[in-house]
Amino acid sequence: MTPARIFVVEDDPDHLDSLCDLIAAVGHETVPFTSGAEALAAARQDPPALVLTDLRMPGMDGIALLSALVEAGCSAPVVLLTGHGDVSHAVQAMQLGAEDFLEKPYAAEHLLSVIARGLKTGRLKAEVARLQNRLAEQGDFIGDSRPIAELRARLRELAPLEIDVVVTGETGTGKELAARLLHHRGKRAEGPFVVVNCATLPDSGAEQVLFGTVDRPGLILQAAGGTLFLDQIESLSLALQPKLLRVLQIRMVDTPEGAQSVDFRCVTATTAPLREAIRDGRLREDLYYRIAGYELTLPALRQIPGDLAQLFEHFLAAAAARHGRDVPEVGFQDRKALQAHHWPGNLHELRLVAERHVLGLEQPRSRPEAGELGLGQNLRDLVANFEAQEIARVLDRCRGNTEAAARILGLPRRTLNDKIAKSPLLQHWRDTAR
Repeated sequence: MTPARIFVVEDDPDHLDSLCDLIAAVGHETVPFTSGAEALAAARQDPPALVLTDLRMPGMDGIALLSALVEAGCSAPVVLLTGHGDVSHAVQAMQLGAEDFLEKPYAAEHLLSVIARGLKTGRLKAEVARLQNRLAEQGDFIGDSRPIAELRARLRELAPLEIDVVVTGETGTGKELAARLLHHRGKRAEGPFVVVNCATLPDSGAEQVLFGTVDRPGLILQAAGGTLFLDQIESLSLALQPKLLRVLQIRMVDTPEGAQSVDFRCVTATTAPLREAIRDGRLREDLYYRIAGYELTLPALRQIPGDLAQLFEHFLAAAAARHGRDVPEVGFQDRKALQAHHWPGNLHELRLVAERHVLGLEQPRSRPEAGELGLGQNLRDLVANFEAQEIARVLDRCRGNTEAAARILGLPRRTLNDKIAKSPLLQHWRDTAR
């Protein structure tokens, strides 16, 4: 049990003393108050982990204290003690956000279990808030690894520039998220963000969808003043590519009233390098040179193993909030399982596993591919995985400098390079280490 600081509010001094003694006996710090107003003033200065308060008190009663705490932004769970016949008031308190209520007389064990449950809820809410704050601070791409830090920096650099961007990455690496960040941080943030999935455009009528008809403007014109996001650009019909090329060259669209100027930023996305599509005859080379002002490549999850636990915790918190469930703890074996898996679906797959984990349908280490996730691995494999993760952490710290990393790890540089070459968990560092 983790000791917590608990406010106890009760106008009866004898009952207040007995409550404080009971709670202190299990290791918590209690702060007694004989009025709601005193407790509120103290909570504004230094919020507690939980508030236990009587419902009926002179002056500010328990419900008024609860409302004032909520209004003051205090997120501490509130548990109310009620007398016989006060159940309707207790229900009102629950609707206002109270954690729980106990009707007098109550068993000491029951009170302590309610307090323990309330403290757990408070910790989980604090963790969700922490993850959400971190998400906001980091600009939606979560992680402390060098590839993710460089990606965030590059997005900040590109966003205000008048340049079209191609985003390349495997399925589920966050290509649309990158495009949205470029839009929201750019000069056209107040304009529309129009998404076109080129793979789902109809065989018949795709031209009308993109370029419009007499009665309805197309998606390109709808993106005026904002960003046009063309996902899976390599799937765009060869017949439409010359027309798109011309629009991108002159930034004008033909309408029934004549050619209309359209100002937009074009961000395209692809799951494979576009030069392959050019070589295979699926993409015009001149179109490539028009859209590829800058090519941004997103890392796959297997290239950022050190960020997996943090990403998984974020998806757990989001799923728990969505389903009204507690956020499950991520244990040591769960972390090992996450890092040992290949994650072909990247963030889509990780999000799905987190959703199932919150709902109790699946554990990270009990998936069908349990052998891949570390379940049943022998000691040699487990040691190798741990060693690879430690090497990756030090390489991140040294920004890929193998000489500095070898010195920190106490290894000859040649030995370190051999380990990087042999470990699948260090694949990212084979090309980037120096």
